[in-house]
Amino acid sequence: MESVTRSESKSMALVSVGHSGKAAPGQFYMIKCGDFPVVPRPYSVFYEDLAGGTTTFLIKARGLQTSQLVEMKPGDVLKIRGPLGSPFPSLVNAVLVAGGCGFAPLHFYARQYGYSSFFLGTETYEELAFLCLFDDLKETHGDNMVTDLFMESPVDGPLIACGPSRMLRTLSETDRKDPVYVSLESRMACGTGMCLGCPAKMKDGTILLVCKDGPVFSGRDVDWEWLT
Repeated sequence: MESVTRSESKSMALVSVGHSGKAAPGQFYMIKCGDFPVVPRPYSVFYEDLAGGTTTFLIKARGLQTSQLVEMKPGDVLKIRGPLGSPFPSLVNAVLVAGGCGFAPLHFYARQYGYSSFFLGTETYEELAFLCLFDDLKETHGDNMVTDLFMESPVDGPLIACGPSRMLRTLSETDRKDPVYVSLESRMACGTGMCLGCPAKMKDGTILLVCKDGPVFSGRDVDWEWLT
């Protein structure tokens, strides 16, 4: 059980938990609050402050548990387990591309390792304003796709991305020669591979589990026809 503090906009909240598990950018925690839903859900780390002993998560109210999380007040208690999963590799001159809440692990990456360019796309301007935490972000919102913004920009370097599967597929299927690393989003129940509930097929036919083998994969290896 861990206690909570938070900051928020109208649609998103940063929930900070009095817990630090030495996570690396790209890893996640399984979180549960209240009695329903019965199983915990995965949340990427937005930032982990080892000195302050806190782990922060970016939450957008979409369902029962996320709605409960954004309504939590300082001093409330939740259950947390982790860190789990594989982290992003530490790369030189990485290009970061985030869609919506996919900003969370990339924010952690940027704070930990730095970057050469950072692209962000959100559904609304309000969300963009809430997440615009770096002065040099290349941002867009609404119907303007972050993938279009990225394609129009002359940037080179290894690509790290997190966001909707269609966005990740578009980025993975570009003609760029640089490697592409993606963090896949998936509904999970256990976070350790026991329930077999988060499969992802690779192009060589291998079935891997997002929680145990990922969530970070080479975008070139993912069978996007099967996944999307």
